[in-house]
Amino acid sequence: MTSSLKTRGGDGIGALIGSKIFIVGAGSGMGEAIARMAVERGAKVSLAGRSIEKLEQVAASLGDSVLGLYALDLADEHTVDSAIAEHAPYDHIITTAANLTFKPFVELTDDEIHRMLDSKFWGPINVARAAAKHLAPQGSVLFFSGLAAYRQGVGTSLVGVVNMALESLVANLAIELKPKRFNVISPGVVDTATWDMLSDADRQALFQQVSASLPVGRVGHADDLAHAAISILENGFINGTVLNVDGGGRIA
Repeated sequence: MTSSLKTRGGDGIGALIGSKIFIVGAGSGMGEAIARMAVERGAKVSLAGRSIEKLEQVAASLGDSVLGLYALDLADEHTVDSAIAEHAPYDHIITTAANLTFKPFVELTDDEIHRMLDSKFWGPINVARAAAKHLAPQGSVLFFSGLAAYRQGVGTSLVGVVNMALESLVANLAIELKPKRFNVISPGVVDTATWDMLSDADRQALFQQVSASLPVGRVGHADDLAHAAISILENGFINGTVLNVDGGGRIA
């Protein structure tokens, strides 16, 4: 019996060749790793983030594969829209951007709360608004949430709130803006600049503690998340989904 299934053009290995990807948070960490991996697979990328200097350093190593560099205030809808519009239509838009503060709830200042909401609530909303206009019909948007949406603890109240909000948002956008795809990756503890607010000793102590608690026995690396992101971009049948890339953090 012959199978009636056919592979969709553009899905799978080689699907990113010639594609255009807009990446927010590309100056370091997971965003930078995604940019490098996408370029290795034949994509052109635009790099966005808070620091133009960091973006320039990343761009210098990616050469002609970089379409543009953008220092963005994600809370500014016009700025986000203008940046994404310049080389539109894009095949994929990704934001890993996060400006998080890990503090007990009663100690959080209004400024700290606003920064978290700007980067991981208003930012994705403005990216989605731009995607409605500047994303290819079969394109995709990928947001990053995090383990704090499920594993509550001292200092993670607002971090968990913004992470869970993203997961609800993509489920609705996948329906309202179809056939465009919307997905979320939820990382666990990953060795990136997110933890730069800690001293080296405290950072290593945290990573050792987390590693001992996880089934995989280690914290995540930026490339772990980049591989997961690329797989979602390349697979046109993943939609409205949360992919947990946390080393088993949800079950530990």
